[in-house]
Formats: sequence, structure tokens, C-alpha cells
Amino acid sequence: MNIFDEVLHRLSSKTRIRQLFKDAHVSDLERVISRMRSVLEEKQNAREKEEEKRQVKLESIEAIKQIMADRGVSMGDLGLGEETTSKRRRNIQKYTFQYETETGDQAQWEGATTGRLPREFQSYLERTGKKRMDCVIEAQDEA
Repeated sequence: MNIFDEVLHRLSSKTRIRQLFKDAHVSDLERVISRMRSVLEEKQNAREKEEEKRQVKLESIEAIKQIMADRGVSMGDLGLGEETTSKRRRNIQKYTFQYETETGDQAQWEGATTGRLPREFQSYLERTGKKRMDCVIEAQDEA
């Protein structure tokens, strides 16, 4: 448990707080409470400033949207439409690999040139010293 978790644990219960400060003088407690209030005020002020910044930004966005609507301009017209909202897909080429099992049977596996392999295929590559690309029998269309 780190120090922050320990402090939160101690201060989360009135009973634990009493036990923690049982030998403390009243003036010491008042000083601790005063400092805690000061820290609280700092935190609240910082949060209010962040909220004000966020609100100004939202107002600016709404103003820009209104100007765009008045002039008949869309995000697509700016070239910012789909690129900003869609996630980029990885294009991984898939292949069909053919290999020989330890019993001598021919087997096929569909996959990429990277990543994990079926155990039998890995064993075949180690036995023969071949590379994955040596076992490709056909390339598949990208999905």
C-alpha cells in the first residue's frame, strides 16, 4: 500500500481519525484542518478554471458550427469528415500456408506473416529450417 492509499484509508473513517490524532493538541488539529482547507480551495479553484476553459472552448465550437451552417459548409467540405471520426484499420495481408505434419499429412493454415503459429506449423518450420513465406501457396484478399 503506498503512502497516498494509507492516508486515504486513515482519513476515511472518523474512528481512525480519532485514533490518529488522539495525542495531538487542539491547536495542532486546527493547523492541520486549516492547511487541508487551503489545499481544498486550491483544488476547487483549479477545477473551476479548467471548467471555464472547457466552457469557452465549447462556446467557440458552437459559434463555428453556426457560422458553417449559415454559409452552408459541412465538415466533409473541409475534408475533415470521415477521417477524424473513423478509426484507422490495419491492413494485414493474409496467406494460405501449406506444411507437413509430423505424421506426414499435408495441412493448411490461413494467417499472416507475423504473430503466433499453430504448434504443428511451428514444429515443421523448426524441423525443416524453412521460413513462413516458403510455405505460402496463395495470398488472400485483404479483409
